[in-house]
Amino acid sequence: MTKSSILRARVDCEKATAAEQIFFKLGITVGDAINIFLAQVCIHKAIPFDLTTRPHLSLDNANLEEIEARYADRTPNAETSAALKERPTRRFKSAAETLSALKT
Repeated sequence: MTKSSILRARVDCEKATAAEQIFFKLGITVGDAINIFLAQVCIHKAIPFDLTTRPHLSLDNANLEEIEARYADRTPNAETSAALKERPTRRFKSAAETLSALKT
């Protein structure tokens, strides 16, 4: 059995309550969530998500052009788009069918 530590932190009550409700829906406890976070920090050897001062953009706080401009680097460029159109996408009914297609 591994040793455990007790962590104490002062957090915003409203945020803690909102997070607890999300954790409940996920079937985990606050302690589980903290352990998941700490495990990811150890795996990545860093905070496991981008820290930014830019607000998340959605249609609630930005128009479509602003959203497209913000995330342009995450969409396929012209070369990738052309390559995707060149070859039709195949759909498979099972993992076995997919693996079989990869072998050929």
